Amino acid sequence: MKNITYTEPFESLWRGEIESRLLFSNRLFCITFIICNPASAISYYLAQDPYFYVLLPVHIISGIFLLILLFLNYKGRISGQHMTLAAYVLLICFYAYLLAQPRGSYTRSCINLTLVVIFAGLVLRWPVRYALLCAVLAIVLYPLAIYVGNKEQLSTFFEDGGVFLLISYVIFPIITRTGYLRAKSEFFYRYSLQQQNEALEAQKVIAENATRAKSDFLSMMSHEIRTPLNGIVGIVHIMMQEESRQGAASELLQTLKFSSDHLMAVVNDVLDFNKINSNYVVLDPQPFDPLLLFENLRKTFVPKTEEKGLKLIFDIDPQLPPQVVADKVRLNQVLTNLIHNAVKFTYTGYVRFVVKELSRNDQFIQLRFEVIDTGIGIAADQQPVIFELFTQARAAVAREHEGTGLGLAISKELLHLFGSEIELKSEVGKGSVFSFQLVMGYSRKRLGNEVYQDETLGAISYPQARVLVVDDNKTNLMFATMLLKRRNILYDTANNGQEAFEMFTQCAYNLILMDLRMPVMDGFESTRLIRETNAEIPIIALTASAFEDEKERAMANGFTGYLIKPFIPEDFYNYIYPFLGIPTSEGR
Repeated sequence: MKNITYTEPFESLWRGEIESRLLFSNRLFCITFIICNPASAISYYLAQDPYFYVLLPVHIISGIFLLILLFLNYKGRISGQHMTLAAYVLLICFYAYLLAQPRGSYTRSCINLTLVVIFAGLVLRWPVRYALLCAVLAIVLYPLAIYVGNKEQLSTFFEDGGVFLLISYVIFPIITRTGYLRAKSEFFYRYSLQQQNEALEAQKVIAENATRAKSDFLSMMSHEIRTPLNGIVGIVHIMMQEESRQGAASELLQTLKFSSDHLMAVVNDVLDFNKINSNYVVLDPQPFDPLLLFENLRKTFVPKTEEKGLKLIFDIDPQLPPQVVADKVRLNQVLTNLIHNAVKFTYTGYVRFVVKELSRNDQFIQLRFEVIDTGIGIAADQQPVIFELFTQARAAVAREHEGTGLGLAISKELLHLFGSEIELKSEVGKGSVFSFQLVMGYSRKRLGNEVYQDETLGAISYPQARVLVVDDNKTNLMFATMLLKRRNILYDTANNGQEAFEMFTQCAYNLILMDLRMPVMDGFESTRLIRETNAEIPIIALTASAFEDEKERAMANGFTGYLIKPFIPEDFYNYIYPFLGIPTSEGR
């Protein structure tokens, strides 16, 4: 058997294991001799052998000693192995005394003693030193006792089976050692496996903690990056509207807007991919007008395609239903990524967006979406990798068109959530075709078409409403209040949750815009206090955290809505107007 090096901690565990594992076997060993030794004397009595009168008292005395050992083991004074060792040594001494008594034959005694050795080898799991001690003791004492009692009978003992008895004691340590080492090695492998499992479990905990720390870090970074970015994006939009009304759009403002939009896209890509990989993204199917979505998408890319001299073609099936049911935000994100890539890597020719109906029944419609361009194309050997994380097709392309390399990876993962796969056909120098298919619910009814005039200041005046804006960031507070002021909506401001609660108790508000992370008292605690007084007032979380678990926590703690920074003015108005009873531009 292969040698194994055991450590001291393992040896300590093994001693406890062998003691508990063989408790029954060790006690059975003693109980067997307490019962069977006196019972074996009956055969001598039935044969009217006078040796019975010597044998029975000796076995009764030995049984008393064995009972004492059992009692000590039961009380925990001695271990099971020490009990069986002491019992076997006592039995060998008693058997030696019996062998020294005169008799005519040793055959029956040799058979019985050989059976004792076999039984001990099967039941006992001893260290080899215990077995050697008993074997040497028996091999020495048995012949010596017969020689002292009557040396003429020593030859009779060997002739009647004594040789086989002594050979069995020679083999006894080997058998005992084999069984003991087998049991020990099996326990060692179980012990090693347990250690490995514990190590793996520890590594799993470390990995889970690392993942949690990553998510916490990204959540914090989301807040820290989106908060100032909200001020940049919002103020740029407001300044551009002011400039456009004066007819002098500033080139510096255009550059600042492009940079802020690009930074927002990068941040959103990184955070979105983390949310998808962390299973934080769940689709939210809602009815929407597909033609309106595609028209807004077209308007988004008109300036860039005109700047590059490209044709932007939107080939939309005219038979599309006026209302489909899907996650409009995520579908728009996929289409925006695909069209953006097509425009970015096309220098001459066109970018064509195609939507056509494949089939429909009473409940569902199947649509095919294609984004076709006449751009640089993608080599066949590079096509499998462009959907991987942070990958662009060629290093030169990557240098010329900087980006996160996340757009296609995010689109692929989002389409998996829709139950679809993205397909690519491309040839270098001849352009590319990205396509996918979606099955969506639909309706022949049209959505409402109420609108508001967002382009003209003062088109809507709503002075009867009063809003409380709560934020510790001065820039975001200025941006939000400026948007309210442009619609002549009255407002008050608070710098933390404690101030917000105190102002709420002193004044009536129609809407509260509440940041989540603030000093003194955060938005969660402030909302909880407000809800104890008023369960109806709308409270919208204005937060830089885009993580689904934070949104779920906010909604579970009494918030009515959740608007993620950064946002542009139109998104802000569209979101808060329903809470003030004003029609929105949804469906325009």
